[in-house]
Amino acid sequence: MGLLLKDCDWIVTQDPQRQVLRDSSVRITEGRIDEIGKLQPNAKDNVFDCKRKALIPGLINTHTHLSMSLFRGYADDLELREWLEKKIWPLEARLDGEMCYHGALLGSLEMTRTGTTCFVDMYFHMEDVARAVGEAGLRATLSPGMIDKPDKSGTDLERKNTLKFLEHIRRLRNPLLSFAVGPHAPYTCGEETLLWARDVAEKEDALVNIHIAETRREQAQFEKDGKGRVADYLDKIGFLNNRVLAAHSVWLTKSEVKLFGKKGVRVAHCPVSNMKLASGGTAPVPEMWEAGVPVGLGTDGPASNNGLDMFDTMKMTALVHKNSRWDPTIMNAQRVLDMATLDGARCIGREKELGSVEIGKRADLVLLDLRDPNLIPIHRKETVVSDLVYSANGQNVDTTIVDGKLLMINRKFQKLDQEKIAEEVGSSIARLVPQ
Repeated sequence: MGLLLKDCDWIVTQDPQRQVLRDSSVRITEGRIDEIGKLQPNAKDNVFDCKRKALIPGLINTHTHLSMSLFRGYADDLELREWLEKKIWPLEARLDGEMCYHGALLGSLEMTRTGTTCFVDMYFHMEDVARAVGEAGLRATLSPGMIDKPDKSGTDLERKNTLKFLEHIRRLRNPLLSFAVGPHAPYTCGEETLLWARDVAEKEDALVNIHIAETRREQAQFEKDGKGRVADYLDKIGFLNNRVLAAHSVWLTKSEVKLFGKKGVRVAHCPVSNMKLASGGTAPVPEMWEAGVPVGLGTDGPASNNGLDMFDTMKMTALVHKNSRWDPTIMNAQRVLDMATLDGARCIGREKELGSVEIGKRADLVLLDLRDPNLIPIHRKETVVSDLVYSANGQNVDTTIVDGKLLMINRKFQKLDQEKIAEEVGSSIARLVPQ
């Protein structure tokens, strides 16, 4: 049986012409978009009335740490290094798999509620994260975070755990879940680990999910250690290539941006987290576009954002660049929506399947309720995208669909039990955080 999303007020297709369709329908068959236009139901259709709703592609979050939803609000208003070393890392040392499972369920609940259908994650206890994401029905690229340990045996164990997780993903046979290699950052992983990650990614046709040039302090320390600029160092050792998804990439020079373009590096731009942790700069996204670098949007973890709402991230992205460049045209609404959809799909190598409402693509779709006060009025077709970026928020999401399956209908979760998850998170917090 197919699913007919009938009579949407607006469909923001994100197709090559960026068409916005009025009073149109979408038919989904076997998880793919089968027809778009003025459609009538047939006997095999499950018909869903979409009057007073806008249909958009599901949003793609290219960088987060899902289980850190457990840390939301725990350590705010701190500098990054202090935040990590004095607050986050000591707490992370107490985590176990069940806690990460509950945190990932909570994050999945928030993503489903706010219109994210696909995301890239790096954290610990990833088998438990995969279990939660599988139960939620979301699409994800998952990477166990690797950090070099003081002793060789500890570092070797990190690598063994990565390969173990790769085998776990294979055994799951869940087409919605993909593997990525996750060296944490150049300042926590040495050359040997970085090149090992590169080689595994090449062998397995996977992404390398890594933090690069997030803070000025990181860059200064690299230069103090005689390694030069971070991006130049990574290029010199042969690490940079088109499998690298570089989160943050704030402290890059123009020549380094061009280097990213030449090597095919992809970037996950996380402006809300960068502002909250006062990274001290704004990633040079307009220069990245000029250099041909694919740039997606990420929320980063809920501990440094403090949410997973990609609508919030879209608006903040537009505003921070307009403000820092003194130019209201530098980042318009359409380019921002592109980053949250099509460019996000490019960042994970899935642009042929995801990121737009087009026939043949996977049906990862979101409906927004146009009866909500903050989405009234919509003046005309030309303002719909602007309304999505500047007026909408995740609470306007009415229905979330992944691979043709309804995860939320009329703001009611279909797979996840919100009350049960809240109770389980409470139990985890009681064990995790010293009272």
